[in-house]
Amino acid sequence: MAGYRAPRHPQVEDHARRQTLIARLVGLGLIWILVAIMALVAERAIPDQHLPWKPLSVIDPVGAATRAKAARTGQDVAACRGVLAKGGLTYVIAPETEDGFCSVKDAIQITGGMAPLTPADAVMTCKEALAVAIWERQVVQPAAFGAFGHAVVAVEHYGAFSCRRIYGQAAGPPSEHASANALDVASFRLANGEVVRVKDHWDDPGAKGRFLREVRDGACRVFITTLSPDYNAAHADHFHLDMGGAPLCV
Repeated sequence: MAGYRAPRHPQVEDHARRQTLIARLVGLGLIWILVAIMALVAERAIPDQHLPWKPLSVIDPVGAATRAKAARTGQDVAACRGVLAKGGLTYVIAPETEDGFCSVKDAIQITGGMAPLTPADAVMTCKEALAVAIWERQVVQPAAFGAFGHAVVAVEHYGAFSCRRIYGQAAGPPSEHASANALDVASFRLANGEVVRVKDHWDDPGAKGRFLREVRDGACRVFITTLSPDYNAAHADHFHLDMGGAPLCV
């Protein structure tokens, strides 16, 4: 019948609304209880390196949250330096410089606590130095012992800070090197005197080639950008490792 309206029952409707509200509150409470239980289980059962809310430590193995925690910790210079010191790394503060589009601020030079960087005058932002220290401790050294039975006693590089644009071009965006936020690693000197070079051994089918690929893959879990000879010819002789570019692992 046109114009017919079903009769309303205010008490029934109020009761239904209350029941719906109660059901939603109970459901929300159960969700929060479940989240709390999961967080408690994670705190007790999952290692710190996999939990993004846990403090970063140089002595922890590389985990699912390491790269994100290194990037976040590196934003706070005091916290970054504290993590390095707590992990046994020593360093000196580098002087600040400003030259056009190039600048070095809050940078350091690592002086001990890891295999020396050669040359020793590698000026890096704290977050880059922190990533380098974690990579050396938790990736490079275990890979070297696994492949050769020897420690790496020097990490040889082509430089960290360099006032230039990407690929040294006259125009274009500044390189991460222009802010001391990158390191180009060329080779690794072992305790037995051998040297594993990126340019000579990347395609080696034996232990040296496997070692280089293992440390490249491990770098991808620590640094924001990791570029190897697989990227292009410009990186045929080194690994580019930085903490400021776009996420990339090649």
